[in-house]
Amino acid sequence: MSSPTDRVDVARLLARLRAQDSGRPRVTWYGADGERVELSARVLENWVAKTANLLVEELDVETGDGVVLALPAHWRTVAWRLALGAVGAEPVEDDDDARVAVVADGAPAPAGAEHVVVQALGALALRATSVPAGALDAAAVVAGFGDAFPFVPDAPGLVVATAAAPGARVLVDVREVGDAAALDAVLAALAGGGSAVLLGPGAPDAERVAAQEGTA
Repeated sequence: MSSPTDRVDVARLLARLRAQDSGRPRVTWYGADGERVELSARVLENWVAKTANLLVEELDVETGDGVVLALPAHWRTVAWRLALGAVGAEPVEDDDDARVAVVADGAPAPAGAEHVVVQALGALALRATSVPAGALDAAAVVAGFGDAFPFVPDAPGLVVATAAAPGARVLVDVREVGDAAALDAVLAALAGGGSAVLLGPGAPDAERVAAQEGTA
């Protein structure tokens, strides 16, 4: 049996989270080597809007276009997934069906997509270390795009799982559930008015983080 889902307008969702408390942590990421990145509602909204504008203005993405997100569950992937929902793009698995493929820095470039975007995943990375010819370096250019969401009148909204505990701060461990399920859980928490602590490979012990972060 499939889980119940909601369809949300991304721009309105993020505006609502910001209005509730602009400084409250909404996504907190733990990675290897002590990496911890915390995004408030205001900062998350800013990242998503800039990424949405990059998709529309630089890559000509339109409603219904396919985009491959070949990225692990990560705070940057959360921003990309929300941006796709904001512009009505569809995440797809097959490069041949995609207008854009977004790959992690150092990963091989796919052959089928019309455009390739390389995403550096380091917390302080201002550019990727390896960008194939013709590809776009997301970290190097995204800050130059606007903070207001593009107007996409036909965007159907982002489909997310219904939050099990609306408003809760939840712990999501990639090592336990895998990348796809972890990303879905973070999006569900946000759509339910809550927040998420996302643990990647190499993150500290989940029980210790849960105690520090006050997760449900």
